[in-house]
Amino acid sequence: MKFMKKIAVLTALFMTSMIFAACDNENYTSDGGEITTSLIRETEATIEETTELTETEAVTEETASSNEILDREGNLITIPDEINTVISAASSITEILFGLGVGDKIISADMYSADVEGIDPSICTLDFYNLNVEQLIAYNPDVIIINGISQTGTADPYSDIKAAGINVIYIPASESIEAIKLDIQFLADYMGVSEKGMELNAAINDAISDVSTRVSDIPEKKSVYMEIGAAPYLYSCGSGTYLDEIISIAGGVNIYASETGWLSNSEETVIAANPDVIITNVNYDGYDFNEIKLRAGWNNINAIVNGNVYQVGANETSRASQNIVKGIYQIAKAIHPELYPDEQV
Repeated sequence: MKFMKKIAVLTALFMTSMIFAACDNENYTSDGGEITTSLIRETEATIEETTELTETEAVTEETASSNEILDREGNLITIPDEINTVISAASSITEILFGLGVGDKIISADMYSADVEGIDPSICTLDFYNLNVEQLIAYNPDVIIINGISQTGTADPYSDIKAAGINVIYIPASESIEAIKLDIQFLADYMGVSEKGMELNAAINDAISDVSTRVSDIPEKKSVYMEIGAAPYLYSCGSGTYLDEIISIAGGVNIYASETGWLSNSEETVIAANPDVIITNVNYDGYDFNEIKLRAGWNNINAIVNGNVYQVGANETSRASQNIVKGIYQIAKAIHPELYPDEQV
């Protein structure tokens, strides 16, 4: 309201000056009053004072909202004055926080975060598929960061936790490289380390640029089958996923590019597609990726005939974090090993 009153004052002063200018005699107002030097100075002083007040108020308003930020769903949320304790509900979030240099603030995490570099595995015990609300409230963290679910669903499993006064941040599952970068920068801004977020995203951009340049002169792209779930429960990816983007950046063509999202596929469609390269990121204890070469009916696939079956890191290609930089190079080397003859990626 104060701001609007000041605008009104400025408008009135502006209109008065216009009346002055419109007079036939530049020394008199429209009703015959004489325009004195003191009147002009008084008017200028009023304008200057009002402008200063308006600018001060604007700064105050900006300061008041500096602790607010849009979350990854576009909702305005408030950043706590201090963030010293964090619970991470996903390994990708844990990786991002460590990448940002704030991983030491994690007091508890999901069980899949146990192999994240830098974390104490003993604190990675939470099962977010079977939520223990009382346990999470007992931790009393400054914030819990949730990945893969939305707060706009029909039921919020964290409503009781929020009712206890604990901040809960929701980050929807990120399907693209750009979305991963937005996750990184949002968490960086929220945790007060914005510049570090920019650094991590710059590294992703640099990797994309480097790999794109290396494959730019390749005359023909190779067809690629990306396996993220081993037989008998095959699983792969279509368009609209960051793995599909990486395959394209690395000079390949995903055999399932005509389909969308993460998908359950069949052996028959792989055989029919006859890919030039097969890449798997399946890497659990006791698994030997060479079993792909021995599958019935797969022996005539080009990738197997020519020995182009490769295993890449599971974490580097399955977690939506800054570590996809490693995944980009690993997939690029699998598709075009001749471009990386002496490089460990």
